[in-house]
Amino acid sequence: MDFALNAEQQMLHESATRFFADRHPLARARQALPWSDPAQRQLWRDMAEMGWMSLLGPEEQGGLGLGLTEAHLIAEAAGARLLNLPWAASAVLLPLWLRAAPDDAPALRELARSVAAGERAVHCVSARDRVWDHASQCTDLVVVRGLDDESQSLELAVLPASAADAQAGLDPTLMQAAAAVPSSLHWQTLAVPAKARAHARAASRLMRCAELIGLAQAALALGSNHAIERVQFGKPIGSYQAIKHQLANAWMAVDNARLAALYAGAALDGHLPDARFACAAAEFTAIEGALQATRSAIQVCGGMGFTWEHDAHLYLKRAQHLAARLGGASRALTQVEELVLA
Repeated sequence: MDFALNAEQQMLHESATRFFADRHPLARARQALPWSDPAQRQLWRDMAEMGWMSLLGPEEQGGLGLGLTEAHLIAEAAGARLLNLPWAASAVLLPLWLRAAPDDAPALRELARSVAAGERAVHCVSARDRVWDHASQCTDLVVVRGLDDESQSLELAVLPASAADAQAGLDPTLMQAAAAVPSSLHWQTLAVPAKARAHARAASRLMRCAELIGLAQAALALGSNHAIERVQFGKPIGSYQAIKHQLANAWMAVDNARLAALYAGAALDGHLPDARFACAAAEFTAIEGALQATRSAIQVCGGMGFTWEHDAHLYLKRAQHLAARLGGASRALTQVEELVLA
């Protein structure tokens, strides 16, 4: 398989990279702005105008008709700037559910339409979670029963995000709230076949891997630039093997993770028989690579890298947060082992 991006994909990645660099720098990520802030709503509308909310939608329905490789490129660029808006849930998970659902969910289809128009931002959370992400940083939380359990029917209920009592968690750029499912919620069963549900869930998790890879690349660039600029004993510290080898190992880990994630996206799009294994390998390498790169960046930056004012800790905390949401590297490695032995 050719892992080189074609011209259109390269243009998409470059466009997304420039967009987030200009519109969502780390200084803005630090503010953890709520949805009520006009700047957040305008950013979401601008992302919709770029076509990113309808990326996976069929062309006959006004979508771009693209695949998970293109979605990966956007998620990667967003992760590099620590985007704190729920793009993956709104533009990947929800559309894939609705694509496989019958036409008996008008409320959810209207929700998807308003998301594609940039009017609403949706984050999907599990009813089993103890903490919900993006509280106050979106318009709606879609609470899901059966998100990770295919034996249970897929039931959804929409909860206004403003109803959640939001506060900063481990990652100061994300607002979280303690999970609280009101008894008055109206649940709707979505008749999505088990195979389609598994596909949508895998695609959503793959977007988190792409975010991990993007932030790992940014952290690695931060550490590498410091190693070039910082001079000790008359030479840049990057010329010393203790620094050089650490950065080289981190680069290899992140590059391997990116190749694994790109293949996993192609495997999901092509419904290849090894898609489950590819996704498990992508999750493991993305988690390991991101944690290695972010920790290395802090080490290379020295005492300055440990300070709250420096950006390095933001990358590490987002990496730890996403790794925890994916279940950790041990979970992914267990899946790899089980699939290999099977």
